[in-house]
Amino acid sequence: MFASLSSQLAALGPFLHDVAEGAVTTIAASVAAFVLGIVIGSLLLLVRQHGGRTLAGVVIVYISVIRGTPALIQMLVAYYVLPAVLNLPLSPLQAGILALALNTAAYVSEILRGALNSLGRGQIPAARALGMPPVQVWRYIVFPQLFYRSIPPLTNEFTMLLKASSLMSIIAVHDLATVARDATLQTNLPLQVFSATAVVYFAILFLASSASRGLERRVAKVLPNVH
Repeated sequence: MFASLSSQLAALGPFLHDVAEGAVTTIAASVAAFVLGIVIGSLLLLVRQHGGRTLAGVVIVYISVIRGTPALIQMLVAYYVLPAVLNLPLSPLQAGILALALNTAAYVSEILRGALNSLGRGQIPAARALGMPPVQVWRYIVFPQLFYRSIPPLTNEFTMLLKASSLMSIIAVHDLATVARDATLQTNLPLQVFSATAVVYFAILFLASSASRGLERRVAKVLPNVH
Protein backbone atom coordinates (compact mmCIF):
# COMPACT_ATOMS: atom_id res chain seq x y z
CA MET A 1 0.00 0.00 0.00
CA PHE A 2 2.72 2.45 1.01
CA ALA A 3 4.75 1.47 -2.03
CA SER A 4 1.75 2.17 -4.25
CA LEU A 5 1.17 5.55 -2.61
CA SER A 6 4.83 6.41 -2.97
CA SER A 7 4.80 5.51 -6.65
CA GLN A 8 1.68 7.62 -7.22
CA LEU A 9 3.26 10.64 -5.52
CA ALA A 10 6.38 10.18 -7.63
CA ALA A 11 4.27 10.01 -10.78
CA LEU A 12 2.39 13.16 -9.73
CA GLY A 13 5.61 15.07 -9.08
CA PRO A 14 5.71 16.86 -12.46
CA PHE A 15 2.01 17.75 -12.13
CA LEU A 16 2.49 19.23 -8.65
CA HIS A 17 5.43 21.21 -10.00
CA ASP A 18 3.47 22.58 -12.97
CA VAL A 19 0.17 23.23 -11.20
CA ALA A 20 1.42 26.47 -9.66
CA GLU A 21 2.44 27.82 -13.07
CA GLY A 22 -0.88 26.75 -14.54
CA ALA A 23 -2.79 28.39 -11.68
CA VAL A 24 -0.88 31.66 -12.18
CA THR A 25 -1.74 31.62 -15.89
CA THR A 26 -5.39 30.92 -15.14
CA ILE A 27 -5.64 33.70 -12.56
CA ALA A 28 -3.72 36.25 -14.62
CA ALA A 29 -5.74 35.55 -17.78
CA SER A 30 -9.03 35.65 -15.87
CA VAL A 31 -8.22 38.93 -14.11
CA ALA A 32 -7.01 40.55 -17.35
CA ALA A 33 -10.11 39.39 -19.22
CA PHE A 34 -12.40 40.54 -16.42
CA VAL A 35 -10.87 44.02 -16.22
CA LEU A 36 -11.04 44.36 -20.00
CA GLY A 37 -14.59 43.03 -19.93
CA ILE A 38 -15.63 45.64 -17.35
CA VAL A 39 -14.18 48.42 -19.54
CA ILE A 40 -15.89 47.12 -22.68
CA GLY A 41 -19.12 46.41 -20.81
CA SER A 42 -19.18 49.95 -19.43
CA LEU A 43 -18.66 51.35 -22.92
CA LEU A 44 -21.47 49.16 -24.24
CA LEU A 45 -23.76 50.54 -21.56
CA LEU A 46 -22.85 54.13 -22.45
CA VAL A 47 -23.40 53.49 -26.15
CA ARG A 48 -26.73 51.84 -25.44
CA GLN A 49 -27.87 54.77 -23.33
CA HIS A 50 -26.53 57.68 -25.39
CA GLY A 51 -25.51 56.35 -28.81
CA GLY A 52 -28.84 56.64 -30.53
CA ARG A 53 -31.19 53.93 -31.75
CA THR A 54 -28.83 52.51 -34.38
CA LEU A 55 -25.83 52.03 -32.10
CA ALA A 56 -28.09 50.85 -29.29
CA GLY A 57 -29.46 48.24 -31.68
CA VAL A 58 -25.93 47.11 -32.57
CA VAL A 59 -25.13 46.70 -28.86
CA ILE A 60 -28.31 44.68 -28.31
CA VAL A 61 -27.45 42.40 -31.22
CA TYR A 62 -23.91 41.94 -29.93
CA ILE A 63 -25.14 41.02 -26.45
CA SER A 64 -27.69 38.62 -27.91
CA VAL A 65 -25.08 36.90 -30.09
CA ILE A 66 -22.62 36.52 -27.22
CA ARG A 67 -25.25 35.21 -24.82
CA GLY A 68 -26.74 32.93 -27.46
CA THR A 69 -23.56 31.17 -28.63
CA PRO A 70 -21.27 28.76 -26.75
CA ALA A 71 -18.13 30.21 -25.17
CA LEU A 72 -16.14 27.41 -26.80
CA ILE A 73 -17.15 28.62 -30.27
CA GLN A 74 -16.23 32.19 -29.29
CA MET A 75 -12.82 30.95 -28.15
CA LEU A 76 -12.20 29.22 -31.47
CA VAL A 77 -13.37 32.27 -33.42
CA ALA A 78 -11.02 34.54 -31.45
CA TYR A 79 -8.08 32.25 -32.16
CA TYR A 80 -8.70 31.12 -35.74
CA VAL A 81 -11.03 33.68 -37.35
CA LEU A 82 -10.30 37.13 -35.93
CA PRO A 83 -6.54 37.08 -36.61
CA ALA A 84 -7.21 36.13 -40.24
CA VAL A 85 -10.00 38.68 -40.74
CA LEU A 86 -8.23 41.55 -38.98
CA ASN A 87 -4.72 40.53 -40.06
CA LEU A 88 -3.77 40.69 -36.40
CA PRO A 89 -1.46 37.96 -35.07
CA LEU A 90 -2.56 36.75 -31.65
CA SER A 91 -0.85 34.28 -29.37
CA PRO A 92 -3.04 31.57 -27.85
CA LEU A 93 -3.03 33.41 -24.51
CA GLN A 94 -3.96 36.74 -26.11
CA ALA A 95 -6.75 35.12 -28.10
CA GLY A 96 -8.02 33.40 -24.96
CA ILE A 97 -8.07 36.63 -22.97
CA LEU A 98 -9.81 38.45 -25.84
CA ALA A 99 -12.49 35.78 -26.15
CA LEU A 100 -13.15 35.76 -22.41
CA ALA A 101 -13.23 39.57 -22.28
CA LEU A 102 -15.67 39.90 -25.18
CA ASN A 103 -17.85 37.24 -23.60
CA THR A 104 -17.94 38.72 -20.11
CA ALA A 105 -18.41 42.27 -21.47
CA ALA A 106 -21.90 41.35 -22.66
CA TYR A 107 -22.88 40.06 -19.22
CA VAL A 108 -21.21 42.97 -17.41
CA SER A 109 -23.14 45.41 -19.57
CA GLU A 110 -26.42 43.75 -18.61
CA ILE A 111 -25.44 43.69 -14.93
CA LEU A 112 -24.66 47.41 -15.00
CA ARG A 113 -27.85 48.16 -16.92
CA GLY A 114 -29.87 46.39 -14.24
CA ALA A 115 -28.11 48.42 -11.56
CA LEU A 116 -28.76 51.60 -13.55
CA ASN A 117 -32.48 50.85 -13.67
CA SER A 118 -32.48 50.59 -9.87
CA LEU A 119 -31.10 54.10 -9.37
CA GLY A 120 -33.32 57.06 -8.61
CA ARG A 121 -34.43 58.51 -11.91
CA GLY A 122 -33.94 62.08 -10.75
CA GLN A 123 -30.20 61.84 -10.07
CA ILE A 124 -28.95 62.35 -13.63
CA PRO A 125 -31.34 65.24 -14.47
CA ALA A 126 -30.48 66.89 -11.14
CA ALA A 127 -26.75 66.65 -11.87
CA ARG A 128 -27.27 68.02 -15.38
CA ALA A 129 -29.35 70.88 -13.94
CA LEU A 130 -26.37 71.79 -11.77
CA GLY A 131 -24.27 72.18 -14.90
CA MET A 132 -22.30 68.92 -14.74
CA PRO A 133 -21.31 67.59 -18.18
CA PRO A 134 -22.35 64.01 -19.00
CA VAL A 135 -18.81 62.65 -18.51
CA GLN A 136 -18.68 63.94 -14.94
CA VAL A 137 -22.21 62.77 -14.21
CA TRP A 138 -21.29 59.22 -15.15
CA ARG A 139 -17.84 59.32 -13.56
CA TYR A 140 -18.73 60.82 -10.19
CA ILE A 141 -22.39 59.97 -9.68
CA VAL A 142 -23.59 57.07 -11.79
CA PHE A 143 -20.69 54.63 -12.10
CA PRO A 144 -19.71 54.61 -8.38
CA GLN A 145 -23.25 53.60 -7.48
CA LEU A 146 -23.51 51.10 -10.32
CA PHE A 147 -20.36 49.26 -9.33
CA TYR A 148 -21.29 49.25 -5.66
CA ARG A 149 -24.69 47.77 -6.40
CA SER A 150 -23.14 45.31 -8.86
CA ILE A 151 -20.40 43.84 -6.64
CA PRO A 152 -22.28 40.58 -5.87
CA PRO A 153 -23.34 39.84 -9.48
CA LEU A 154 -19.93 40.94 -10.79
CA THR A 155 -18.31 38.52 -8.36
CA ASN A 156 -20.54 35.77 -9.68
CA GLU A 157 -19.61 36.76 -13.22
CA PHE A 158 -15.91 36.54 -12.33
CA THR A 159 -16.37 33.04 -10.95
CA MET A 160 -18.13 32.03 -14.17
CA LEU A 161 -15.31 33.63 -16.18
CA LEU A 162 -12.62 31.86 -14.20
CA LYS A 163 -14.31 28.50 -14.70
CA ALA A 164 -14.77 29.28 -18.40
CA SER A 165 -11.04 30.03 -18.63
CA SER A 166 -10.50 26.27 -18.73
CA LEU A 167 -11.69 26.49 -22.35
CA MET A 168 -8.35 28.12 -23.19
CA SER A 169 -6.88 24.63 -23.05
CA ILE A 170 -8.57 23.96 -26.40
CA ILE A 171 -6.25 26.51 -28.05
CA ALA A 172 -3.14 25.23 -26.25
CA VAL A 173 -2.86 27.82 -23.49
CA HIS A 174 -0.80 26.31 -20.66
CA ASP A 175 -3.38 27.00 -17.98
CA LEU A 176 -4.53 24.90 -15.03
CA ALA A 177 -6.87 22.76 -17.14
CA THR A 178 -4.12 22.02 -19.67
CA VAL A 179 -1.73 21.03 -16.89
CA ALA A 180 -4.34 18.65 -15.49
CA ARG A 181 -5.09 17.14 -18.90
CA ASP A 182 -1.42 16.57 -19.69
CA ALA A 183 -0.76 15.11 -16.25
CA THR A 184 -3.66 12.69 -16.67
CA LEU A 185 -2.28 11.45 -19.98
CA GLN A 186 1.21 11.06 -18.55
CA THR A 187 0.37 9.45 -15.20
CA ASN A 188 -2.90 7.61 -15.88
CA LEU A 189 -4.14 8.89 -12.48
CA PRO A 190 -7.22 10.91 -13.47
CA LEU A 191 -8.91 10.75 -10.07
CA GLN A 192 -5.93 12.16 -8.20
CA VAL A 193 -5.08 14.76 -10.83
CA PHE A 194 -8.58 16.15 -11.34
CA SER A 195 -9.33 16.05 -7.60
CA ALA A 196 -6.23 18.16 -6.94
CA THR A 197 -7.18 20.49 -9.80
CA ALA A 198 -10.69 20.92 -8.41
CA VAL A 199 -9.22 21.83 -5.01
CA VAL A 200 -7.04 24.50 -6.63
CA TYR A 201 -9.99 25.96 -8.54
CA PHE A 202 -12.07 25.97 -5.37
CA ALA A 203 -9.32 27.75 -3.42
CA ILE A 204 -9.03 30.44 -6.09
CA LEU A 205 -12.79 31.00 -6.21
CA PHE A 206 -13.05 31.03 -2.41
CA LEU A 207 -10.36 33.71 -2.20
CA ALA A 208 -12.12 35.73 -4.93
CA SER A 209 -15.43 35.57 -3.04
CA SER A 210 -13.73 36.58 0.22
CA ALA A 211 -12.04 39.51 -1.51
CA SER A 212 -15.40 40.56 -2.95
CA ARG A 213 -17.04 40.62 0.46
CA GLY A 214 -14.14 42.66 1.84
CA LEU A 215 -14.40 45.08 -1.08
CA GLU A 216 -18.13 45.47 -0.52
CA ARG A 217 -17.58 46.36 3.14
CA ARG A 218 -14.89 48.90 2.27
CA VAL A 219 -16.99 50.52 -0.44
CA ALA A 220 -19.94 50.69 1.97
CA LYS A 221 -17.79 52.83 4.28
CA VAL A 222 -16.87 55.18 1.44
CA LEU A 223 -20.43 55.35 0.08
CA PRO A 224 -22.53 54.81 3.21
CA ASN A 225 -25.68 56.26 1.65
CA VAL A 226 -25.68 54.05 -1.41
CA HIS A 227 -28.23 51.25 -0.99
